[in-house]
Amino acid sequence: MTLTIPFEFKPTLNDKLVPNGGTLPWKTFTLASTVTTASVTRGSATTATIYRLQPMIFLKALSEAAKENLQFLPVARQETMLQGEHLSIPKRKTFMADADWELSSAEFAAGAEIAWTDITTLEGAEFTPVNKNYGVALTKDAIRKNAVNLIAACREELAYKYSREVDYAVRDAICGTVTTGTPTAPTEMASAAVGCQTIFGGDATDAANSIDRGDVLTTDLIKKALRYITSKYGYYWASNVETKSTVDKNPWRATPGEPLVMFVAPEQMAQLLSDTQFTNAAEFGDREAILNGEFARYLNIRFVQTTTVPGFKSGDNYRVTSTTTAADTDGHICCLVKAQKAAALVWGRKGEFKTYDWPNADQIRMTLHFAYDAGEVFPDGIVRVIVADNEA
Repeated sequence: MTLTIPFEFKPTLNDKLVPNGGTLPWKTFTLASTVTTASVTRGSATTATIYRLQPMIFLKALSEAAKENLQFLPVARQETMLQGEHLSIPKRKTFMADADWELSSAEFAAGAEIAWTDITTLEGAEFTPVNKNYGVALTKDAIRKNAVNLIAACREELAYKYSREVDYAVRDAICGTVTTGTPTAPTEMASAAVGCQTIFGGDATDAANSIDRGDVLTTDLIKKALRYITSKYGYYWASNVETKSTVDKNPWRATPGEPLVMFVAPEQMAQLLSDTQFTNAAEFGDREAILNGEFARYLNIRFVQTTTVPGFKSGDNYRVTSTTTAADTDGHICCLVKAQKAAALVWGRKGEFKTYDWPNADQIRMTLHFAYDAGEVFPDGIVRVIVADNEA
């Protein structure tokens, strides 16, 4: 899968810099609304004594930090609002069950009518894009005294902030969040409601501190997740027991352009690649697919490795069946997803990046403006797989 993010570059300076395209990921700080001065950009002091007749050479090429592998946005449906504040994506929750249809088997006399059926499966998923504005102010003094191209470096920061924020938003809508406080989760399967399903490694349940070392991702757990997403029957947790719902869910399957995708962290990828049952049956992608995060196909599921899969450690909480659940070991919330169905990202305003001169403060300023909302569309197109990182 290739990460594509709508991006509009609007320079107002006469520079020859071009916007960065494609995937722009790495772990870094969030830009603050302060001014970047020479003292901020000059770096730490050198360890060597510089003599006047002994030149000190600074390379102008910037050595980059490691980027995160952003992969969640491509599985989300994307829509753009032309005008207005809210957008509703109409959907059919599920098709009518046979038992819900009214039936009249007899021939009718004159003036008699057949029994009419109410269609109750249509509704909408609502989205309200929120404005996001970020900016960087560079003093001319900082630009003049720095060996690297600060305008290009800060533009890269803004571009990555843009791509990372929307990808994280889609991830949170699909996987939920992990926090020491109150976490979130997609709408979950319940006794009489359709939603996402959650399963655990080993013999763990939704009880607090149930995940232990050794409860790792296995081929049997993958098969269980596949069964849950493709079946019309859904399961939820009740008193730490998996319980069958009384309502049917959508029986999702992989289709052209809308595959089944499983997101795993590097720890889970390593576990799978050490499992001969997985490696003997999996199809491994070409170089381009691997560079984009997809490392294998197994049981018609595309496996994507990304560092942004929600991870937890001792003291963290995740949410299962509307309950905050504590963890006491390291692990991740992997997710099996029906692409283009489970979640959506609605743009109120696609990214606009501007660079302009600000003579009143002798600065070059860069701003980033966009508006979006991300959320679930068909939550039953999600199976969360909560597993430990360590095998023993």
